[in-house]
Amino acid sequence: MGRKAGVFFRWLITLLIIGAGLFLIWKFIINKPKDVYESPLASVKVAKPYRADLDQSLELTGYIEAQAMIPVVPFVQGTITGYYAKAGDYVNEGDVLAQIDSEPYELQAKQAEAVYLAAEATFTRVSNLYKSGAATQQNYDEAKAQYDAYKAQYELANVQLGYATVTAPKSGTILMASSAEGSIGTSTSPLYVIADLDKLQINLNVPERYFDLINKNKDSIKAIVFRDGAEASAVVDTIAPYVSPESKTFKVTLKLEGDVSQFRPGMFVKISLIYKTYENALVLDQSTRNTDGSAYWYDPETQTARYVSLDVVASDNTRFIIDEKWKDTLFIVDGQGMVLDGQKVNAR
Repeated sequence: MGRKAGVFFRWLITLLIIGAGLFLIWKFIINKPKDVYESPLASVKVAKPYRADLDQSLELTGYIEAQAMIPVVPFVQGTITGYYAKAGDYVNEGDVLAQIDSEPYELQAKQAEAVYLAAEATFTRVSNLYKSGAATQQNYDEAKAQYDAYKAQYELANVQLGYATVTAPKSGTILMASSAEGSIGTSTSPLYVIADLDKLQINLNVPERYFDLINKNKDSIKAIVFRDGAEASAVVDTIAPYVSPESKTFKVTLKLEGDVSQFRPGMFVKISLIYKTYENALVLDQSTRNTDGSAYWYDPETQTARYVSLDVVASDNTRFIIDEKWKDTLFIVDGQGMVLDGQKVNAR
């Protein structure tokens, strides 16, 4: 009996150990409470609309031009014996820029002078005879006509001789100096091109759809000209009264004002034509809107994002104007691309 009791107790202890192990496995492995994962709230930045001035503008591009490009052309032909200026030089009106070989024109002037002096002597003699009655009216008229003709030829010869010295017709900066000493100067090819770099303009080709807008606001339009950090103001000088049927554009000429030292003819520039200004308007940054133009405002009571399609009063590249009814509303200005309408968010 004692041996059977010992075996029984050993089996009982073994069963108890196995049962305890199974219980632990069930409790801590099979029946383990599942962790419930809750995703964190999306973090967004909110801000109210603010007050700012906004310019409504038309963005265009163009090239700087001089208001007047003056070609320096010799009025007589010949070999250039002197070429005194180079591109970039500033010259004053009347400065000598080049010299055409004057020898042929000096000889021509001397020849014309000799003929002129002979005609003058003849006219003087015939005039005296006519006064004394020794010459007829016809003799007098013929002598005077010949004298006048040779006098004009002599004066023309002197003018041509003077043209052999080429001078600056206006003060300005030499933009082009395309000839050289020893080459042939002709009236068909300019020796220099001069421009006043303090008087610059831009000729714009503006799309037809803006014709009425620019004409109505001509006197109030302000223009800003930009180039690599340089900036200048401009005003509308002329507006073409017609639209080109080929390009469907019309020409607007802007005149630069103020300091234009950083601009030169030929430079490519960007132009902002400001045709209307909103002062102290209620605005939001353009980054507040999604690509489809929508935005989200924040409801502090429910801590949720709310979708809205805003009616934009006016806009520029950086801001847009909204209705005054939104002045106290918190808009999601950062993180709006990651939320949905009605979603709870963590606003900061």
